[in-house]
Amino acid sequence: MIKNFVTLDFETSNGNNPCSIGVAVFDNGKIVDTYYSLIKPKDLKFNPYAQRVHGISLSDVINEREFPEIWKEIAHLFDNKLIIAHSYGTEKAVLNNCFELYNIPKINIQFDCTLKISRKYLNIENHKLSTVAKYFSVKQENYHNALDDAIVCGNVYLSLLEYAQNHEEYNGERINTAKRKRDISFLWKHKEDVHRDQVFKSQILNLKSNKLEELKFVITGVFHKFYREELKQSIEDNGGKVTSSISKKTSYVVAGDNMGPSKRAKAESLGIPIISEKDYLEMITFIKYSQL
Repeated sequence: MIKNFVTLDFETSNGNNPCSIGVAVFDNGKIVDTYYSLIKPKDLKFNPYAQRVHGISLSDVINEREFPEIWKEIAHLFDNKLIIAHSYGTEKAVLNNCFELYNIPKINIQFDCTLKISRKYLNIENHKLSTVAKYFSVKQENYHNALDDAIVCGNVYLSLLEYAQNHEEYNGERINTAKRKRDISFLWKHKEDVHRDQVFKSQILNLKSNKLEELKFVITGVFHKFYREELKQSIEDNGGKVTSSISKKTSYVVAGDNMGPSKRAKAESLGIPIISEKDYLEMITFIKYSQL
């Protein structure tokens, strides 16, 4: 079960303009870091309904920092991480709006969504975060506070994955967004297929060696068999090191779908091998995976 991820929640002033942000970092199912800040929106208009929901007004944020200063403090938290949100499309829209408003380079983020998973598995009156939290007896102290919602979302995600394992196998994978204009698709396979995939993943993730000693990797793009966090774990368990940026010291770039063109160009200009998920697995096992 996935236990390493980051949860993200925004409260907005108007449309996709954030007025607060909450982030919680989960490692092995436990919270190891949190971040909260008010944000001064670029557009200072406040939607009265949104203001009633979260209680944040213009006077609360007028002297706060704008998004770029906040992003400098927290961007590293999202590096090579699976991001969890409740209604992930909302958080992604806010992020993209801020990136565009302030000309901040976009980052490739892999999302999973507690709203979508809860709709699949839970027969409850509605699928609001507060309702799902109540169903799983997840403590919630301050609904619509961005940090509290981020923490609750993470605990709900862990509960949902455990529930799914006990009721029906669940496998979430990113898909190509060009045709379907979505970031994530939840694929429920036949149980035999899911069981085989899980055994395969378990075998790979349990490998520990020094095969990759002194090698440095950059992981980029969207993968089919493993989350990026799992690939990072595998590399480190086999003696390698994962870095966030490509340099002359990089040994390999492990690339999935939608690898950024700038990263590809840099790797090619430096003569760094770009390998696939399949290539990496063959590297650490010395076994050909013809059907991967």
